[in-house]
Amino acid sequence: MASLIPRDPLNISTFRRQMDDMFDQFFPFSSITLLKNETGLQVDVVDEGSAYLVRANVPGLTAKDLDVRVSEEGVTLKGAFSEEKEDKKHNYLVRERRSGSFMRTIPLPSSDPDKANAKFKDGVLEVVVPKREMDKRQGRQLLLED
Repeated sequence: MASLIPRDPLNISTFRRQMDDMFDQFFPFSSITLLKNETGLQVDVVDEGSAYLVRANVPGLTAKDLDVRVSEEGVTLKGAFSEEKEDKKHNYLVRERRSGSFMRTIPLPSSDPDKANAKFKDGVLEVVVPKREMDKRQGRQLLLED
């Protein structure tokens, strides 16, 4: 027999989610929906010692939908997605798929853009950005005058 866990009516995150869901049912293209970051890009950034690994889930997109740029300051990821054309033949009860775009810049200090590479497979984008080798010259020590 399964046991039930009592619901905490004062749990604010549950209350907020329920209110957002209710609001979305009445106003499906509301600004509150946009604030949920549904079109935002969430990434993982890993420092692997000699390089940075940036991994992003971008389901439903193709390589043609993505623009990846690397500079000495970091990586910029851009993308666009669009829903199917409006179908007036069907009477939709719920239509949640939308069009949109995203852009995300991830600062990566000491990046070497010339040696960076990227791959895209099964909706996962991975960008490897090697770190620039630091100048090994020590420089000249200056004597300080009193």
